[in-house]
Amino acid sequence: MPNLLIVTDNAVGRAASLAASSTAGALVAANLASDSKSSVHRATGTSVSYTLTWAAAEPIGAVALPFCNLSPAATMRVRAYAANGTTVLYDSGAVLACPAPALRPRGFTAAQAASAYAYGGGACARRWFAQVNAFKLVIDLVDSANPQGYIEAACLVAGPVWSPLYNAAAASVSVIDRTDVARSAAGDQLAEPGTISRKVPVDLRAMPEVDRARFLALVRNSRAYPVLLSVFPEHPDLALERDFTVYGRRTRDSDIAYQFAGAYSSTLEIEEI
Repeated sequence: MPNLLIVTDNAVGRAASLAASSTAGALVAANLASDSKSSVHRATGTSVSYTLTWAAAEPIGAVALPFCNLSPAATMRVRAYAANGTTVLYDSGAVLACPAPALRPRGFTAAQAASAYAYGGGACARRWFAQVNAFKLVIDLVDSANPQGYIEAACLVAGPVWSPLYNAAAASVSVIDRTDVARSAAGDQLAEPGTISRKVPVDLRAMPEVDRARFLALVRNSRAYPVLLSVFPEHPDLALERDFTVYGRRTRDSDIAYQFAGAYSSTLEIEEI
């Protein structure tokens, strides 16, 4: 099983261009560069291609759509290109995008899953690969079995990946339910459903010096910038991978403690946007 993986810097916001092969109404491709799961791009059918270009090379080792309506049968093909836009640096071929079934909260049908991002629903498409310095990225999605009849996605992520030498000593996932529960004057318990998100803290207990330096670089960036964390990337237990993959912001400062000669420890806590 691979160590945990973190996309430390999302290059999508720096793209010179971001285009989709089809768009339904005002749900434009530019919404994919937003750090909001309520701003989505919607295609007109069950296949779509996204094309991004950069003026300067960007290190890319992962591509993800952490909030999408793809079915377990959906495929994704990622191609990265050199400066001339034609030399292929990486080609994933057609691979399963998010083989773990999307979570479907109570009150939502399979065809409404894309409306449920704020309540813990939706799927996460992801592809990890050896890092390349890309000037152009093409992402092809095909989902003929999509129950809604179209592809919808929010928050496209593409960037460099950091993986510590030693895996997390511990990790947990918390489901944060913002439902408001109160009592009426008659004594009845009332509940106003609230939004639901996840929080994933990971315990990094034995970071060598090189990882300490990379981790410090990560936490020196403002909490304003989300990161993508996968504690169990490409794990055989697909539901485990899905539940411990989160796109969000650090929720607290991360102290770095000296453990013993050349070893350091810290905790990283990410809360879903």
